[in-house]
Amino acid sequence: MKEGFDLKGIDDPKLLEIVSKAFRVESADTDSATLFVKPRFSDETSFNIVLDELTKIGLYPLYREENGRLTLRITGKKGNRRELNPVLHLVLLLATIFTVTVAGYIWWAGGDFEKSVYFTIGLMGILGSHELGHALVARRNKVDATLPFFLPVPPFFAFGTLGAVIFMNSPIPDRKSLFDIGIAGPLTGFVLSLPVLILGIARSTYIPFNPTVEASPFLLGTPLLFNAISRMILGPELPGQILQTHPIAIAGWAGLFVTSLNLLPMGQLDGGHVIRSVFPKNFKKIYRIVFKVLFTMGAAGILAQVYSLKWLIKITWPGWIFWAILVYFMTKLDHPGPLNDVTPLDPTRKAIAVLILIVFLISFTPVPIMSL
Repeated sequence: MKEGFDLKGIDDPKLLEIVSKAFRVESADTDSATLFVKPRFSDETSFNIVLDELTKIGLYPLYREENGRLTLRITGKKGNRRELNPVLHLVLLLATIFTVTVAGYIWWAGGDFEKSVYFTIGLMGILGSHELGHALVARRNKVDATLPFFLPVPPFFAFGTLGAVIFMNSPIPDRKSLFDIGIAGPLTGFVLSLPVLILGIARSTYIPFNPTVEASPFLLGTPLLFNAISRMILGPELPGQILQTHPIAIAGWAGLFVTSLNLLPMGQLDGGHVIRSVFPKNFKKIYRIVFKVLFTMGAAGILAQVYSLKWLIKITWPGWIFWAILVYFMTKLDHPGPLNDVTPLDPTRKAIAVLILIVFLISFTPVPIMSL
């Protein structure tokens, strides 16, 4: 049963007439409000015919394969639409610009206002493009999505924001749409992160390591892509040196970090959407494995800090335990799936899934932030 939906009775002649346009009804189970059906056309075509008819009256079909049989249930969406007043969108945007700029000024720009503005432009552009990517692809797939709204936090947090989010007010129709919506944000944010990274690293330089003169009290763990671009532009880092990172490069680094976080294959994160669409039968097993790995990495990071295990500090981060627990309580390591959970992904999307895995691997770093 899809969470957030009310099952409708299957004895309504009007509903049965709609279903019969695209499916042959073999039998019914009134207790579970389930129709056992055979499609008159392809699974996708038959489902879309019923979907188009039911949405006109505010209902949705749930199409599943259960124990070797195709089932159809008629549902109505529960709850209210989640919308924000356009004025509130604007207020949140302006507030986030302010908090990100102040955070950049304090933590990353060494008190240089101009550099903090560059940092803000880069970071806000990446975060905004990520959510706009989701929203535009959702609407292209006839999913009712809100505009993105930003989440400011006090600037004593390192980046001054928790990012941006959108809400989807209608269900996702099929695995293809689920996949497309899932990858749209990370790919858009990733692509925009590349020129930001290149521009920022070109303005960075290697200097002798001296914690007392660093502009920021943090060391950033750098993912493979960041390291590769640094080597191409600046050459290899020599012993005793450290990269004095321009705030624009910090914004690009944050873009990669956000991309990797969202691509974690858990729950209803973007990576969770991708895994749910590619592995509809085994997604829960993958979610649980990733949760256990993240939790273990976080716990190891805490032990490393408590017992000053320098070798372990270099490869673990306490923050992973926070993310693991947060995603667990938000999603219970589950995913409702799309309305049509029968039509499989096409080979092209499966190939793109491999590309998404590569994007995750070159954007991810096991130790994102360390204190000097």
